[in-house]
Amino acid sequence: MAKDPVCGMFVEEKPESIRYIKDGREYYFCSKQCLDEFTQPEKELKKLKTYVAISIALTIPIVIFSLPHMFPTQFGALFPMSFMPYSNYLMLALATPLQFWIGWRFYRGLWDGIKARASNMDTLIAIGTTAAYLYSATVTIVPGYFPFESVYFETAAIIITLILIGRLLETRTKEKASYAVRKLLDLKPKMARVIRGDQVEEVEIPIEQVKGGDVMVVRPGERIPTDGIVIDGSSSIDESAVTGESIPVDKKNQDEVIGATINKSGLLKVKATKVGQDTVLSQIITLVEEARTGKAQMQRLVDQVAKYFVPAVLAVALGVGLGWYFVGGIGMTYSL
Repeated sequence: MAKDPVCGMFVEEKPESIRYIKDGREYYFCSKQCLDEFTQPEKELKKLKTYVAISIALTIPIVIFSLPHMFPTQFGALFPMSFMPYSNYLMLALATPLQFWIGWRFYRGLWDGIKARASNMDTLIAIGTTAAYLYSATVTIVPGYFPFESVYFETAAIIITLILIGRLLETRTKEKASYAVRKLLDLKPKMARVIRGDQVEEVEIPIEQVKGGDVMVVRPGERIPTDGIVIDGSSSIDESAVTGESIPVDKKNQDEVIGATINKSGLLKVKATKVGQDTVLSQIITLVEEARTGKAQMQRLVDQVAKYFVPAVLAVALGVGLGWYFVGGIGMTYSL
């Protein structure tokens, strides 16, 4: 079983599963939404910002219209009782796009969880908000079907809005990490001058073709192509981009140097010791990428709890509702 790097859901490693290969590593995704968020974080961030803005714009009037239902005495003068049926219809009109357009991602997460035979927090969000919306819509459209007149449009709206705000903050944090990765990738030199075997002249080759043991020639002002050991020459090296040290470090024969650092003064001949994914810079990039796509220990704990918590909550709720209806005989409304 693979784990979705975006939502953390476990995905079966099947040929038909949604997959994406990046930097030689294969990732599996539970849905196209997670794939898009992984491959196009800027686009998903922009879409999420739009959804949050619309969600807030719809939620505020829903909450205002719901005040007479929650505090009929205090707001009776501002909202006469004759206005109450119309406020229900206004809330229904505002809540419908919020529930089924803005909140569609939760239904998609619910469906993905059903297909993967796993529950997640989208399950509770989708079921909880849908129950509040459908009950309220029934009270609005069919007055008298339930003995109560209270509606709960604001409950579903506030839940969806708060969850989206939380996901926006999380996505923005991941986007900042992605920007940091891109800045680190920009530090990597594209070409290297090497002297191989009995060659006398320097040959310029792509950095990907540098092998361990190659002798690289680094002139003043150039970046060192990859990690290595100085075998000829001396110079001061600016390592600030990698280590954070602002003062250049003097290097001489047999000293180690880090790839992507800048040779400030003298001509150096450097023997490559680490190439590709083994270099210090590549390992830093890998750590930042794992931090961006991975989850904190508390998040992993929540995922494990949610795996059992969601089915338990649904089972208890269903059992209590059916118990009150059939055994307690208190009616559908109270049981629901």
